[in-house]
Amino acid sequence: MTRILVTGAAGFLGEHLVKELYDAGYVVRALVRELSYTISFPADVEVVVGDLRDSRAMRAATAGCTGVVHLAGKAHVLDEKQSDAPDYNGINVVGTQNVLEGAVASGVSRVVFASTVKVFGETTVGCVDESQPPLPETPYARSKWAAEQLVMDYARKAGFTAVSLRLPMIYGPTQKGNLFRMIAAIDQGRFPPLPHVNNFRSMLHVGNFVYATMLLIQHPRIEQPAYVVTDAEPYAISAIYDLLRTGLGKAVPKWRVPLWVLKLGAAFGDIIQTVTERSVPVSSLNLEKLIGSAWYSAEAITRDLGYCPPYTFKDAVPEMIRFYRASLR
Repeated sequence: MTRILVTGAAGFLGEHLVKELYDAGYVVRALVRELSYTISFPADVEVVVGDLRDSRAMRAATAGCTGVVHLAGKAHVLDEKQSDAPDYNGINVVGTQNVLEGAVASGVSRVVFASTVKVFGETTVGCVDESQPPLPETPYARSKWAAEQLVMDYARKAGFTAVSLRLPMIYGPTQKGNLFRMIAAIDQGRFPPLPHVNNFRSMLHVGNFVYATMLLIQHPRIEQPAYVVTDAEPYAISAIYDLLRTGLGKAVPKWRVPLWVLKLGAAFGDIIQTVTERSVPVSSLNLEKLIGSAWYSAEAITRDLGYCPPYTFKDAVPEMIRFYRASLR
């Protein structure tokens, strides 16, 4: 049977993918950075421990595998600094190279790499697809773009099939990420009623991520070196806010904070940040990430592989709220 290595298997994406692969009949090897009692894999899944920066460990992890789904890496953070670049490079670039070296040594036939839409930049003007040249702005995004190029280079030289998934913000039942914090803030009355802003935010339900990854593992022919993967439609931030309020049992607000008030508060936050040299929750940068557009097209993977994502944000809200409520116990 086909053996698939999943790196970053203990993460939010990894746990969901490992279960789907196992249920589909694959032999799964799950690479984790350290053993933890919180990891919940099916009994027959082989769990191995290793650090991406350890080339010998990556060679051992890939041995005997015919496919690799490389999810592990250093994730981006809101207050990312240029001084973080060495860490991103060591884990996301050198670590990916170690995985690829192991893949070559093991004769792997297919590699799927989890990249990010941030290789295009932090925000978009209009809807962006794979035809737009990458222009990464942050250490995290630059490390992912460098890793993408490594994946393409190794695939070309070694003759295996490889594809990078350019992923937007992924959501679902998890405490990781901004949505969980947004749910908590709305529930506790700390998140103001957002104005209706004409922006578009592409996101991806974890189930849609798993579905797309299974397509890329199983499809006989991959047409492009990288695909953008999103939900079927983008979302406006005010619509996300209203759906979360409704899910929490709160009425949709009858009034909204004017956008100019938010911008004024953000400007004040910038001053505080400059004076104290400490990050603040309300700043122009954070406001732009909230109300700016980050809109991407999944038309290519839809056309080439028949991608038809089954989950929407509205469908996922009840499960996310249940997860949030359970976390309070």
